Amino acid sequence: MPIHLATMTLGGLLLVAAPSGVPTLDTRPTCAGAESLGLTYRTVDRCMQSEQEARETLASQWANFPAADKQQCVAETGIGGYPSYVQVLVCLELARDARRMSKD
Repeated sequence: MPIHLATMTLGGLLLVAAPSGVPTLDTRPTCAGAESLGLTYRTVDRCMQSEQEARETLASQWANFPAADKQQCVAETGIGGYPSYVQVLVCLELARDARRMSKD
């Protein structure tokens, strides 16, 4: 079965997402300015490592999140031109947790 890729342009960046999988984000612009913040613990390498870890977590949990939440969180990360797997993961977790709290 062929996989159809959905594409959308946000903030001048191309985000490519397979409907059934974690989107492919270019996190280089996000991490490029890490060292310019003046924080010794925040380097480009550490930033890229954090992004990779977040992508791996997303890959293992992607199927557990509602499609609407995934669409919203991926769209939001493109705003401003600095996409981030960490941001997508936190967005999805917050949406999940807020939904759980409203049920309690």
